[in-house]
Amino acid sequence: MKEIQKTEPEGYEQLLNDIRSILQRNLTKAYKAVDNIRVQTYWQIGERVVREEINRKRAGYGEEVIKRLAIDLKINERTLYRILRFYNTYPILTTVLSELTWSHYLVLTNVNDNNQRKTYRMQES
Repeated sequence: MKEIQKTEPEGYEQLLNDIRSILQRNLTKAYKAVDNIRVQTYWQIGERVVREEINRKRAGYGEEVIKRLAIDLKINERTLYRILRFYNTYPILTTVLSELTWSHYLVLTNVNDNNQRKTYRMQES
């Protein structure tokens, strides 16, 4: 069998590298945008659940609701509790930075000291 030789047009390697760079850069932007939407969505979910709990003011209501929501929404119960902790840590949406990911906020909500949380947050943004 004859081996087929590939000859690349002049400048092809540069074109290929440029396109790879464009794809990678924009894929990264897309991932960040999706994660930002996730953070906003989780904040809204937390706000809605907390608002419902405040309206009911019944002992054990929150746990009951979380269990039902986890089943009906097919979301891990632990994730729902993390969402609530996130909302309770950042009850004002404007304090949520779009530069930080959900993973950052998971770490930050586990930091009990407010000053330490602010220091970590400034380093991340």
